[in-house]
Amino acid sequence: MKQIKGKPVSSGIIIGKALVYNSQKQIVLKEKIHREAIKNEIYRFNNAVRITKAQLKKIFTNLQKTMGKESALIIEIQYLLVKEGNLVNDIRKLITSESVKAEWAIKEIEKKYSDVFSKIPDLTFRERSNDLSDVLVRLINNLKSNIYQNEADIEDVILVASDIPPSIAANLMSKGKILGLVLDGGGETSHTVILARTLEIPTILDTEVATEVIINDDVVIVDGLNGEVTVNPTKSFIAKALVKKEKYEVHKEKLRQVMKLPDVTRDNHHFRLCGNIELPFESDTLLSYGAKGIGLYRTEFLFMDPSIAFSVDQQYMIYKNIARKFFPNPVVIRTFDVGRDKSYNYFRNEKENNPALGTMAVRLFLKDRELFKTQIKAILKANETGNIRILFPMVTEIEEIYTIKDIMHHCKEELKQEKKLPHKEIRVGIMIEIPAAVRIIKYLKDEIDFFSIGTNDLIQYLLAVDRNNSYLSYLYNPFHPAVIDILVEILAEVSAIGKEVTVCGEMAGKTFTALMLLGMGYTHFSMTPLAIAEIKRIFTRVHYSYVKKTVNQLTELSSKTEIEEFLVETLLKKYPDLFIKPPDF
Repeated sequence: MKQIKGKPVSSGIIIGKALVYNSQKQIVLKEKIHREAIKNEIYRFNNAVRITKAQLKKIFTNLQKTMGKESALIIEIQYLLVKEGNLVNDIRKLITSESVKAEWAIKEIEKKYSDVFSKIPDLTFRERSNDLSDVLVRLINNLKSNIYQNEADIEDVILVASDIPPSIAANLMSKGKILGLVLDGGGETSHTVILARTLEIPTILDTEVATEVIINDDVVIVDGLNGEVTVNPTKSFIAKALVKKEKYEVHKEKLRQVMKLPDVTRDNHHFRLCGNIELPFESDTLLSYGAKGIGLYRTEFLFMDPSIAFSVDQQYMIYKNIARKFFPNPVVIRTFDVGRDKSYNYFRNEKENNPALGTMAVRLFLKDRELFKTQIKAILKANETGNIRILFPMVTEIEEIYTIKDIMHHCKEELKQEKKLPHKEIRVGIMIEIPAAVRIIKYLKDEIDFFSIGTNDLIQYLLAVDRNNSYLSYLYNPFHPAVIDILVEILAEVSAIGKEVTVCGEMAGKTFTALMLLGMGYTHFSMTPLAIAEIKRIFTRVHYSYVKKTVNQLTELSSKTEIEEFLVETLLKKYPDLFIKPPDF
């Protein structure tokens, strides 16, 4: 028996036989061809494109049947990448200009795009390079006869891989062939992981050595609660794992029962829990967890595909369908929160030395307005049910808000002329992410309808620390006295002008920081789907008055260590059983 540790990203416990998946990535050498052979090489490449499109279309159809059209959007994006666009044309141009084989041209274009992705500060968007690599690997394999590992032979397995292309994962998961997933690497916000979470497939990432230790047909236990992979376990270990699995199922059922409870604390203080999504199909998951709306719909994924990013009608259909699902609860759509490294060739901006403090989000779109107007028109047009709200990220000054509202006015006028503007008012909000934005809240009573706090970026900018820098992770702390003070200040400023504020960063979905926010007086929270049930369980078992009294004392403490220790110890003393997970979890 061997055990491997990793990062659990989709909860659950499963026992099954392993299948080690070969991603078939190849080393491709530069191979020159004669000028007269270019025509044939283009034909060979076009044939691979045709086969790839047919494969992706089949996967899309299967995924659409089993999980719905919104889930299949992941594959549709890949299909559109190879359907006569910049990517395919760039490869053809390189074959012609360099007189090279298609395989090498594909790898060179992959390097070019991967380099762009690697410079993106946002981890979620950076991990989208997997989708591009997936398509290009498929193209290379389709240039040869030995294409992908036969997916028909895969049945009810624990899939073990270095990483797995989203299209392969989507195809296998939609057919119910994957019981669990173990990856050497992977990204927590990758499409493969999002699919696994949606289908409640236990998944562990960052094992580093799983593909070296595990061989085909090994019996494997995937513990998606503790991040442990056990290879060829003993009978007694299997027996313990089965007991733990049963306890977890009971725990899940209890959480489902919690979702039926009113959204109030033990002393009748009301709160509201919404969810954050990135992909349209995640809306179904949110509904299953009892979310009272979408507090943050990150739309950057749509930006990956130019045919959607530049289409009012395509975006309109996506937004409208989600709004109808959640009616009458609110759906808050954040406009594209991207910077130039995320934009490929859409913008003509010059490279910046410090993109994290540069032209991004609203700053970018106020310079290049056509794409901005496209999204605003789509959101306005989609508000047929009247529950859509529009949220603008990274606002620094009131002049930006004036300009945004002017653009919105022109978009409304254009839709009116086209007779496509619903007779519904849309509420307008801004993200509080930059400390300077806190100081202008008091001037926004007549300009803004609501606020959302992006605690991830707010903490990063307030403490001047990159949250993705492992060397500085000790400095990124939500219990820092400055963070406490600014959160208290934000709520006071927003309350003074009679507006609503939602916390939608990581703090909202973590037990003690969520309780701290509740004690400050925050009532609206938005978090990942999986966090909703647990946060509701915690909130419904505490007294708001006691939590408030505890949190009020935090401003008297001078260090993050003191603050965290005092909060945890005080709450545990009052509610000793509140944070104890079921046995062996």
